[in-house]
This record gives sequence, structure tokens and C-alpha cells, in this order.
Amino acid sequence: MPVDRELWGTVWRSLTSQRLRALLTLLGIILGVGTLVVLSSAVEGMGVYMRRTLTEASGEDVISVSRKWFDQDTGKKAPPLNRFDARALEQSERLAGSRVLHQYSTRAEFGERWGQAVWVVGTVPEALNFYMLELARGRFLTAADVDNRVPVVILGASTVRKVLAPGTRAIGATIRLKGERFKVVGVLKKKPSLGRGGGFRTWDGSVIIPETAFLDRFAKTKDLREVVIRGTPSLLEERGLSGLAATAKAIVKWRHHGVQNFKVTDPAEQARSRDLAQLVVGGLEAAIALVCLGVGGINIMNIMLVSVSQRTREIGIRRALGATREDIRQMFLLEALVLSATGGMLGVAGGAAVGWGLCQILTSTLGTWPFAFPVWQSLLGLVASVVIGALFGSYPARRAAELDPIVCLRNE
Repeated sequence: MPVDRELWGTVWRSLTSQRLRALLTLLGIILGVGTLVVLSSAVEGMGVYMRRTLTEASGEDVISVSRKWFDQDTGKKAPPLNRFDARALEQSERLAGSRVLHQYSTRAEFGERWGQAVWVVGTVPEALNFYMLELARGRFLTAADVDNRVPVVILGASTVRKVLAPGTRAIGATIRLKGERFKVVGVLKKKPSLGRGGGFRTWDGSVIIPETAFLDRFAKTKDLREVVIRGTPSLLEERGLSGLAATAKAIVKWRHHGVQNFKVTDPAEQARSRDLAQLVVGGLEAAIALVCLGVGGINIMNIMLVSVSQRTREIGIRRALGATREDIRQMFLLEALVLSATGGMLGVAGGAAVGWGLCQILTSTLGTWPFAFPVWQSLLGLVASVVIGALFGSYPARRAAELDPIVCLRNE
């Protein structure tokens, strides 16, 4: 039904003359739509961040095998994951190689600084390329370091700040691990890392030493927590990461006499879990936004009812001058629609601004966190706000239209 220019002018004058009332009416819709936009932006940004971080942390062609104590299906026990399993995986023709992360948590000492917990990792020179690490300065491990069990250490990006005093030159400094001195020869660039299987903690919070030095000083058994594997290009092209996981699983299971007391990362299952998590979070954000919009709709109805009670004399005068019941109904319904649509637009703008600010905070703490503007969710929020305005504004509009003009004119 077309709305004439005079009615628009009437609605505009009514809203501008009661700014506080209009602001209170807008507030609920702004909060509802803004909540939807902020949460949607955060969820989409989180998905992009997680996918990119996972790729940067270990690459797209990497899986891991990590230990379990027994086969949960049969209850049978077998020797735990060990170095001989890692050697079998490394020598397989279908795998591009495997690397073992020998890990040990201890505290590092530097001068008077003591008690800084670090994650000690024992590995080999090939780990630099295998894990796609980069050096900020200094050098990485060499074959001579491994062969001669040289006590040298490479510090993670955040470990430098934890174990060295401010202003100390990292390269050439000496730290103590379990009372033994290790010379710092390199510092890694900042790198994200996500746990796989047994769970590597983080490269940034670690110190890296030669594998042989680790085995001499920290390792107590031949058991392993995790073996990381990279597939050959031909296998990845033929069967993908799922084929790589199946190959690794078959090798280790054969060595363990059919007992699967280990777990292999399944990329397809990880993707399904990630999608399910995003679906659940998306459902929660929709529920929260609907609750907020519902509250905003109730707010619109309540304030419009107050407006009707305060404007009964105006309604009576308009009726006396020839306005019909439909004109009165349209006037109040249009006010509700204008308020809800305006609240929806302000909610989208405010939600986008808050989402962008949240991304800046997360970027400063976690690295580059992308800002994703949720186009479809924003459109949904706008449509929902207009629908809410129409639904909750219809009752006050009908109530105003049904007032008796004589009674309204008697009202002072």
C-alpha cells in the first residue's frame, strides 16, 4: 500500500520531537543485529584463521601418529609407539619421510633469571625444512651438532623474551637446561603451531637442541609421543591425505601385531569436526541474535503503546479532520518500521565496527586475524529487524486505530 509524502513528514516530525523515546526504541534492534554481525564476523574470521594457521604450522601434506596406551576397541595392549616405528615409517617408499619430535618440559636459567618454563625439543637439521621453520637470525642445527652431541640451542620467538634479560644479545648467550649449559646459536621467526595427535605445544615457546643431546640428557625410554609424516607427491596426488593416513596406520599396526594402541590424524575427520563446530557456533549465534531481536521487538511494542497513550488527543484531532482508521494505523506502523529498519542499519554498521576492532585486538595477540564482513548474516539481520518491527508494531498501530475519536478529544 503506497504511503504519501504527508504521512512520511508526520512520522519524521513525531520521531524527531521525541528523540529519547526513539533512541530507546532503536537500542534493542541495534543490539540484536549488532550481536549477529559481530558473532558472525568472529566465527568466519576464526575459520579462516584456523585453516591458515594449520597450514602454516605443519603444511598441507603432513599427518601425525601419536601414542595411546591400549586399543580401545579390543582392550589389548602392545608396545607403545617407539623409535623403531619411526624408523619403519621413515624408510617406507610411499612416504616422503618422518620426523620425531622428542619433547620434554623443563625450566631454563639465564644468569639470575630462573624458573621460566620452556618446551625442549630434540630434533635434526632436516627439521628446518620439514616443519617449514624460518630463522630470524643465527643458524640452525648442523650434522656436526648432532654427531658430536654439541650443547647448542635454537630459541623460539617468544622464548627469547622469557629466558634472556632485556637488552641481551641472543646469539652467543648461554642458558642452562637441567643445570647444563647450552649456547644459543639461532632464533626462530614467529610461527603458529597447532597440536596434532600427541600434541606438539608451540614452536614459539620452545628451545630446540640436537636430537642426540636430547637423548643423552632428557630421554628416559625409547617411547615416543608423536611421529610426524609427510607423504610423497605421487601418493598425495593418487589418494590424498586420507591415503597417507591409511598407509601410516597400516605400517604401525602391522608392527604392533594388529593392536591399534596409537592414533593417526584423519584430515577428513578433522574437517568434519571443524565444520560441525562452526555449525554449532553458528546456531548459537543465531539463537542469541534472535533473543536480542525478540527483546528489541518487545521494546518497540511497549514504547509504541506508551506513545499511543500519550498521543490520544493528537489521534482524536486527526480523526476529526478526516483521517481514517487506516491512516492512523499506517502512521504508527510506519513509525515502527522506520525505527526497526534504522536500528537494523545502525546495528550492521556498529557490529562491523566492533568486529573490526576485535580483529585488531586478536591480531595483536595471536597474529594476523582476518576481518570477515558477514554479508548474508547482515542482510538477514536487516530483514529480521524489519519483520520484527512489522510484527511488534502492528498491535500498537491497531490499538491506535481503534480508539474512539470523541474519547480521544476529551483527553487532556
